[in-house]
Amino acid sequence: MKVPFFRLSFSKEEKKEVADVLKTGWVTSGPKVNLLEKQIIKITGAHYAAALSSGTAGLHLVLESLGIGEGDEVITTPFTMAATVEAIMYTGARPVLVDIDPVSMNIDPAAVEKKISKKTKAVISVDIAGCPCDYTGLKKITRKHKLFLITDAAHSLGAKYNGQPIGSIAHSTIFSFYSTKNITTGEGGMVVSNRKRLIDRVRHLSLHGMTSSGWKRYRGGSWRYDITDLGYKYNMSDLSAALGVGQMRRFKNLKKKRLQLALQYFKNFKSMTDIIELPYYRDFNEHSWHLFIIRIIPERWKIRRDRLIEELEKAGVGCGVHFIPVYQLSYFKNELGYSGTDFPNCENTFKCVISLPFYPDLKNAEADYVCDRLRILQDKFGK
Repeated sequence: MKVPFFRLSFSKEEKKEVADVLKTGWVTSGPKVNLLEKQIIKITGAHYAAALSSGTAGLHLVLESLGIGEGDEVITTPFTMAATVEAIMYTGARPVLVDIDPVSMNIDPAAVEKKISKKTKAVISVDIAGCPCDYTGLKKITRKHKLFLITDAAHSLGAKYNGQPIGSIAHSTIFSFYSTKNITTGEGGMVVSNRKRLIDRVRHLSLHGMTSSGWKRYRGGSWRYDITDLGYKYNMSDLSAALGVGQMRRFKNLKKKRLQLALQYFKNFKSMTDIIELPYYRDFNEHSWHLFIIRIIPERWKIRRDRLIEELEKAGVGCGVHFIPVYQLSYFKNELGYSGTDFPNCENTFKCVISLPFYPDLKNAEADYVCDRLRILQDKFGK
């Protein structure tokens, strides 16, 4: 059997929505984008939303809309996709990286507070794998120091913290709809917030700084527009949004399937907790289960993590690693000057993590096969 790390499948819902767009002949930003924004508002509890071409675009536009730029600092985690840090650098601000909590793998609020300076303007939290950050601690710190709390929720659509949906907690929240995410638009993202002025600004900058979108001009019968700011081409198309609209119609079922798979993995790996650590979650939180990340316990293995991944691949099990710490990537190593000794928790975590196949289309037999292969490797390479 071969079990790929990721496999994408679409239902009749998505196909119908895409077909509807093709029938209308209007494929750029329009009614499907508006509908997807309303769907996301409904499940996040946020008041306003702006659909964009990517989560990265969302991070960039939020920072720019808040006036963050040259001479400013933004604190975030090194244990994230490079996009989080890139967005900060796009504005001219400096990313200040802090260590993670060794249990949750999320940004450590205590480490955040130690790095706050007069130049600090914002903190970007990242909900790794769909596990919500410590928002009680983060909000206490950002309120105390009058900083913007921005959530990179690329992994956490549908998650909740103390009963509050991710999207309604931070000053602004950015979701990703990349192909592997909990819902996809192929490529895409969305900014949500309770602050209308922010969302209006994000939307304005996402389409060249124009005063009127093509859809508004088409519906209103007016060709005239103005450009009042230096903007970007970050808008989402209706063709992309149609995929998301279809997926949102079955989001509850997709979310339920992810939870069922997580529980199956937990059950199957119960006898192996002396050799691997299972994902962290808290009962008062609702995990979105975007990824299922295990951690090997190094002293219980004769081989290192990379070799174990190779052996799993040979057995037909696709794996990933989330994430290579930003400070290990050549560009950021040169630009920011950090090293692994600055982040002992992140460094130790990175050496141990393995992301297993995990997606709604994963069959129960495939999940069992993944667990069986790991047990066989435990017998062969475990101490």
